[in-house]
Amino acid sequence: MHYSPELAKGYSNTREKFNETDKDLVSALETVGVQDKEIVDLGCGDGRHARLIKEMGAQKVIGIDVNEKMIELAKEKNKNQNVEYFVSDGRDIPVEDFSQDIVVSNFVVHYFHNSQEIFNEISRVLKQNGYFIGTFNITDVQEGSESLFNTEMPIRLGQGEQSIVVQNLIKSQDEIEEAILNAGLVIKEEKELEHPNAVVDDSFPDKDKIKKRAVMMVLQKIN
Repeated sequence: MHYSPELAKGYSNTREKFNETDKDLVSALETVGVQDKEIVDLGCGDGRHARLIKEMGAQKVIGIDVNEKMIELAKEKNKNQNVEYFVSDGRDIPVEDFSQDIVVSNFVVHYFHNSQEIFNEISRVLKQNGYFIGTFNITDVQEGSESLFNTEMPIRLGQGEQSIVVQNLIKSQDEIEEAILNAGLVIKEEKELEHPNAVVDDSFPDKDKIKKRAVMMVLQKIN
């Protein structure tokens, strides 16, 4: 998703109001270990997680985001941190094959129409036995409404006047799991998350036909 300058600033300024899943992401990073590791933050936004990962002891952190305005904010907010930031699509991560210990991604996977492409790219850059730690939305749909998969749904982040609406794609569990398997990745952990500050907006006409679930997965590259 391409953020306007106003939406980028709005997201960054209100981000702390919908950060309830951050603790799960950090806990998973602590479990696999980041000390002296090389890590890519895929969809880094304003750089908050890239900065945290560096502070946790990572040797090298690269933050990438398709949104130029987000990368500008990341560089501005993290001037004194030894983190590299690049404008790049997640289907073309600017690092060498088999070079990264960990790829981390916070609510990004559901922006890609082709899940296979993004998981193939994650697998390409990971070292053998490297990890992907990611949070994203999976959506269940009523029987007979399968045509909704890979169409957009509006997600309201935060509450009240300061909330913002972003567009996510409706992703099925089957599509995600098939893409993971085909990319040579194995699910080591899957956890459903409490995410009350990110809900399907009332403006969505098919809201009653779907159920969005926020999940975290820890994947490992096995081949």
